[in-house]
Formats: sequence, C-alpha cells, structure tokens
Amino acid sequence: MAEEVLITEVEGPRGTAEIYEITLPTGKIIEVEYAVVFGLERHGFRSLGEAHLHANQLTGAEGAEAN
Repeated sequence: MAEEVLITEVEGPRGTAEIYEITLPTGKIIEVEYAVVFGLERHGFRSLGEAHLHANQLTGAEGAEAN
C-alpha cells in the first residue's frame, strides 16, 4: 500500500501548494514519487526538484518567473 507524507508547503501570492512524497512498495523495490496539491489540482512528478519547480509556478513563489 502506498504511503503519502507531506514534505513541505510552498507559499506564494496565488496561494499555498503542498508537496507530498509517495512511497510505493513494488516487491523488493520501493519506488518514490512526488505529488503537488494546489487547491483541487494534483500533479505527479518523478523528482522532488520537478515538484518544487511546479509548486513555485502554481503559487507564484519567488523564483517562478525564471521558468
């Protein structure tokens, strides 16, 4: 069964996005992916960096304009 843990929240002028780490046990290997939740939207990512960049874009957080 997948386990979901809140890693961080990104705050910006448009609101707050939550970033979750999701662990998926698949036999002998544990896969990790990340989800960004912003309002009713939920987006999945393979890396924490990608998730954080997307959260910055959604919220308008500092540094988002560089993307």
